[in-house]
Amino acid sequence: MFFPVNGGFMNYFKYTVKTKESGKNLKEWLQSFNLAKNKINYLIDNKCISINNNVVYKREYLLNENDEVIIDISNYEQIDYLPLRYNLEIIYEDEYLLVVNKPKGVIIYPENKELSNTMANYIAYYYTKTNQNKTIRHAHRLDTDTTGCLVYAKDVITHSYLSNLFENGKVKKEYNALVYGIIKESGKIETPISRNRHNNLMMVSKSGLDALTLFKPMKYYNGNTLLNVEIKTGRTHQIRVHLSSIKQIGRAS
Repeated sequence: MFFPVNGGFMNYFKYTVKTKESGKNLKEWLQSFNLAKNKINYLIDNKCISINNNVVYKREYLLNENDEVIIDISNYEQIDYLPLRYNLEIIYEDEYLLVVNKPKGVIIYPENKELSNTMANYIAYYYTKTNQNKTIRHAHRLDTDTTGCLVYAKDVITHSYLSNLFENGKVKKEYNALVYGIIKESGKIETPISRNRHNNLMMVSKSGLDALTLFKPMKYYNGNTLLNVEIKTGRTHQIRVHLSSIKQIGRAS
């Protein structure tokens, strides 16, 4: 949780231990967030963790239900991209998450942090404007030409936890896609996807990674179909590649 101080924010992570977590030791509890070993060691060894207002630095310390855990994560938090003024469409925000609507044609982050005009730069501007000194951490990706909800974690612990959920398919991802032609029935596409080494584009391939896309028609517009699409995997350009493979080249959004 981020506590306001003189109009700004101090970077702390605050958590109340749940019933199912009672009896875990401190190290096990931190591991449950999928936090990297070096970060766990740093937080414990540098006495960054307090439980019920007492500093705890023993990995074997047993947690109890309703314990109040506060972790100083300031060492991991700083704005790391150039801020660029932009009027973000914020869908949801709390002390742990920021969810924004990514516009079409904007990439998530620049390859060179000195460059700008990406979502990372827009988020950096928003954090600067709201006095939130945080590292820019997207929890997942969207294709450049795709619009939709983009989730950012506001601290290193939340980011580790969320990234693990996305990587292991525990987050439901739905999209709307307008495709050419009429599709009258729901269906699924299970063709593996890989990168074409000749032109660096994604394509269906027997030697690719497993990919699963579910779709169902919603509405029809002048010979086109608006599909509800759910992807069970997160392959690059998965919706476009899969729909193209059944001759339904679409514009996903």
